[in-house]
Parts: sequence; structure tokens; C-alpha cells
Amino acid sequence: MSALEDAKANRQAGAQKSDKSVASTQYDCENCGACCRCFPIFASAADAQREPAIKRETRKVESHLATEDKAYQMHPLPFLESCAFLKEDQLCRIYATRPAVCRQFEAGSPQCIEARARVGIGI
Repeated sequence: MSALEDAKANRQAGAQKSDKSVASTQYDCENCGACCRCFPIFASAADAQREPAIKRETRKVESHLATEDKAYQMHPLPFLESCAFLKEDQLCRIYATRPAVCRQFEAGSPQCIEARARVGIGI
């Protein structure tokens, strides 16, 4: 095997090993809150019906901009650095009744990894 072929094989083996280690990493959502601090978060009218605090503590999206999934803006909001429902301990105050978008966000997904990187939280 030439040196070039050997280097290429080592890179491929390293990439496969890296992919396996990322896939097997456990992401702990407790004490994280990264997704609640760096991505825009919107709630639907159905979410606000299920959790009335959404109507009280967030911003209603102007009717000409609202969509079925985007009726209330939860983050960003003026004077807040995270979602209005993220507590100081980085846990969600409305976890049991959180919006669908939050329920669908997966720990360890590419978006999760990006959010963690943006706020300086390691894997």
C-alpha cells in the first residue's frame, strides 16, 4: 500500500470511529438549556391552549405573519437571553405542557449539537 493509500485508509477509519463515538454519546438535557437559548422558538395556538402561560408570558405573532405552528413567539423576546420558561437551573418551567416544537427537539440531533456548541457546552 502506498503512503497516499495508507493515509486515506487512516482518515476513513478515523471518520468511522468518530461517527460511532458521536452516535453513542448520551446527551443530558438537564442543566443544559442550550436549545432554549440560541434558536427562535414559536408555539402554536394549540400549544397556548394547552399551556395558558404561553399566552400570558410570550409575544403573540402579528396575524399577517402567524402560521399554524407560529402563533406565539417564545424566544427571542426583549430583555430575555433565553426562552421565557427556562429557569435558572436550566430546566423548563412548563416541561409537562411544553410546545410541540420543544417536544420534537431531539437530544443529540445535529441541531442539539449546534446549540451546545453555540453556548459553549461540550458533548
